[in-house]
Amino acid sequence: MKTIYKTLSALIVLFVFSACDSYLDSDSADLQIPKSVDDYAPLLLGEAYPNTIGTDLSFAELMTDDVEMGPLYYDEAFLMDSNYGNINHEIDMSAGYGEFAHMWAQDYSQNLYDSYWKNRYHNILACNSIIEALPTMEGKEAQEDLYLKIAYQAHALRAFNYFCLINTYAKPYSQENLNEPGVIIRERPELGIGPMPRATIKEVYDLIDADLAKAEEYMEGANPKVTKYEFTKAAVLFLATRVALFKGDWDKVIEQGTKFLRMNKAILDLNDFDQSKYGVYTSSSASDGFFINDINYDEVVWAFGRNDDYSKAHGYISPSSVTLYAFEFGFHTSWTSDNSLIKLYDEDDLRLKAYYIMPYRKTGSSLLPSYEHGQYHPNKCIWSFSSSNSHICSQAWRTPEIFISMAEAYAQKGDMDNALSYLNRLREKKFVKGSVNAIKSRSDFSSKDALVKFIWDERRRELSYEENMRFWDMRRQGMPAQTHYIYSSVNTFMTYELPMGSPNYVLPIPASELDYNDGCTNNVRIVIGGK
Repeated sequence: MKTIYKTLSALIVLFVFSACDSYLDSDSADLQIPKSVDDYAPLLLGEAYPNTIGTDLSFAELMTDDVEMGPLYYDEAFLMDSNYGNINHEIDMSAGYGEFAHMWAQDYSQNLYDSYWKNRYHNILACNSIIEALPTMEGKEAQEDLYLKIAYQAHALRAFNYFCLINTYAKPYSQENLNEPGVIIRERPELGIGPMPRATIKEVYDLIDADLAKAEEYMEGANPKVTKYEFTKAAVLFLATRVALFKGDWDKVIEQGTKFLRMNKAILDLNDFDQSKYGVYTSSSASDGFFINDINYDEVVWAFGRNDDYSKAHGYISPSSVTLYAFEFGFHTSWTSDNSLIKLYDEDDLRLKAYYIMPYRKTGSSLLPSYEHGQYHPNKCIWSFSSSNSHICSQAWRTPEIFISMAEAYAQKGDMDNALSYLNRLREKKFVKGSVNAIKSRSDFSSKDALVKFIWDERRRELSYEENMRFWDMRRQGMPAQTHYIYSSVNTFMTYELPMGSPNYVLPIPASELDYNDGCTNNVRIVIGGK
């Protein structure tokens, strides 16, 4: 197949990424074959960036312990009121319940639309077009800075998209899993029509490492003008640190993390802001609230997901419009179980106020009760993109992740002093100034494993709802057992138990791939029934 591009609104966009799409003749008057650096720059920005990444796989959050089902407000009196159960308020579970059940069942690919796979390969094919053209690209000597920027960003973005795929549709990286099926490696700019098998996990990670090495090579001599909406040089080192962490290569984490911190070691001090804006969000004006992923903050490295639909990206909050209207039951940030997300925060941890909005407290007793704002127990994360505040995207990479990764790497190596140094440098900026809970010492941990577990919890506190981080972390941290309760009325629920190490921690290959690629095998999953 030929790779064809259509000029539209002064942008070169990739015309075809689907096997069943129609193709235009290459001699059509409205088509342009990219040749120069100037031609490929808009292709990179328009097609290689993951602009819908938050929307694409938000449903995977239901697979984690950061989300549970229950009242969408916080009211201990309600939880103790047995009389309320007699109201028999039945709930339409057709949306939220269906998503959860399909994910935990044997195969949801025919029931729940998964755009994550398709859109990541869409981004990858755009990167492939640029990478293949690099040796012969016109104007690369005259526009060296732009050429080098395009080159390193294309390699880094391809590495990132493969990282997303391999950590979603294959088993976690480990020595025993290296030869297990990974994902399909596509390095050509055209979509092949023949069967394409899945590469091994090792082969996919080898490609990721090679792309990151090429990105570092190209960016070495580059002096490009970039914004935080683009993949910066610091973002390349950020990704390299993350990849090394997921491979368990602790020395590489320290090496790449150290190089990153030479470029950016800023941590936002939550004490420096008007705390009356914490936990507040008004859809008409994002300036009414505080958003941690604002590109004006020095700790933000890369902002992306500009085209995410926030209502869809976090649609797990309520199973139905009726439920949303009545503020009764739905999926929300977990706060009831011992291992819930909210219970991980100390009261003087400012992230509890800054990173979430307040839920409602129920004050009435009728089927349509009244509500008032209550305590800082969240029912959703506030990070979103608003048209009224264009310097905020749905996703952002921030320097705290590097500090936590460095802390974990040193802890895994048994160097508790260095681990605590990186951990405390972060925590002192996120707690109320002078808090005795912020700074941790060796005496707080009985062993290396205890410190590692605390650092894992710190990742959860700091990186909640960023990309699919909790889902990815649970996979690499042993795929722990989970229990979810799915309600159909106040006193009626089903219990779903995901056993430790469950194969359902690996999502199935979507039907969009399996229906036309006979060479691609699906992942084995088990049936999880409600009790």
